[in-house]
Amino acid sequence: MFSVCMTDRQTDRDGQTTLMKVPVDNGGHHWVDGQEVNQESISLNVQNSIANKEMTCMVHRRRWMILIFLIFLILLVIGVSFAVCLGIHDDIDEKYDPALFELPRCFNGSFRLTNQIFIPDLLSPASNQSKTLSSQLQEKLSDLYSSSPALGRYFSSVEISDFRNGSVQADYRLRFLMPRNNTELEQFTLSREMVYNVFRQSLYDQDPELNHPLYIHPASLDMQVGSVTSESRSGVLYW
Repeated sequence: MFSVCMTDRQTDRDGQTTLMKVPVDNGGHHWVDGQEVNQESISLNVQNSIANKEMTCMVHRRRWMILIFLIFLILLVIGVSFAVCLGIHDDIDEKYDPALFELPRCFNGSFRLTNQIFIPDLLSPASNQSKTLSSQLQEKLSDLYSSSPALGRYFSSVEISDFRNGSVQADYRLRFLMPRNNTELEQFTLSREMVYNVFRQSLYDQDPELNHPLYIHPASLDMQVGSVTSESRSGVLYW
């Protein structure tokens, strides 16, 4: 078998002309720069090139996997640390001694029950109708303030004192207890604005069913800071 090769003239810098062999396909043999290269060598070079590329891609993928694993591990450590801190952290604000809460802070006012029909028996605190309605309203207001994150620990009691005509107009009295010599607590947490806003917001959050018998009209809510006097002999608090 003969190899066919074509020649080409090339002039170098010195002006000398040389002959250069260029590859020509001839039965699976090639000539490159005067050297014979067969098809098997070319295939081997291509396979090696592909293998090198695959190896490079594999290295890159492995690096990315390691990086993602490290990020996941860091996030896991942060999450576990945060959970542990929450579990062992003691909220100083949650630690309080109820025995220190002895100074009364009182509020009184009125509201209107739009779904109640006034009857004369409500004028008598001893009547069954008055006792039942008072008990239901006291439970409602007690649940309201006892469950308040800001006021729950200070809430002491609520009393429904009187009912009046006007759908049904109810007078109420709220009593809170706080530590002595705590001006900041009186000015902010147990201020009239705070106690009033907690009550008013609960009224706007009421069941939208307007026919509920204990529905309190939000706009009818009235509140003032009450005064408390104490009787030194009996220790009974009077409004």
